[in-house]
Amino acid sequence: MASLGKKILSAFVDMDDSTPTEPAPAATQHVSRPHTAVPQAPPAGTDNGSSKFSEHFNRLFADANLPGPDYYEFWKMTEAMQAIADEKARFCAAFAGLQVQGLDKQKLLSSAQQYLQILEADAAAFNNTIDQTLLEKVQSRKKEMAGTQEKIQQLSQEIIRLQQHTEVLTQEIAANEAKIESSTAGYATALAASKNKILQNIDKIYTHIS
Repeated sequence: MASLGKKILSAFVDMDDSTPTEPAPAATQHVSRPHTAVPQAPPAGTDNGSSKFSEHFNRLFADANLPGPDYYEFWKMTEAMQAIADEKARFCAAFAGLQVQGLDKQKLLSSAQQYLQILEADAAAFNNTIDQTLLEKVQSRKKEMAGTQEKIQQLSQEIIRLQQHTEVLTQEIAANEAKIESSTAGYATALAASKNKILQNIDKIYTHIS
């Protein structure tokens, strides 16, 4: 799972694990309706790469698409029917089109739950990678910077070289923290939006489809 998360994150954050080099010295069936909590999306205002993560989720759903018509085809069909202003009519039309292919309400809802589980697994892999990346690209850099500052006091003849190295490390820490924070916020925005869409559609399926 960690490798999956790293693959996700590497599309948006530099994942080069190489250690920086110091500079050289100067020189239809009735289904009971479950209670679902809809996650809140982070405040809007900045993209934070959420559009790229949305593309990731689209690919994730396409790759995991279950055999036969299910929630994925229903979702795509309702998206393609945006010209139909009435939401109930849109949902019912999409369901009717897929019903002739063997889709029923129970399968529609159960497959929606499966896509939610896919999102949860993807989020777990992503968050695990974020934790590892923080350790590798931020904490290790901070530790190295502390050692560099100690060398500055002990080795006065290398002050210039070590100060240059400290500046580089400081910039790397700031850049990596900014990238990680931006990617985490972007992922959370896209994740919450995807979850909200599925959960809202589940509620609408119960409301609109008998």
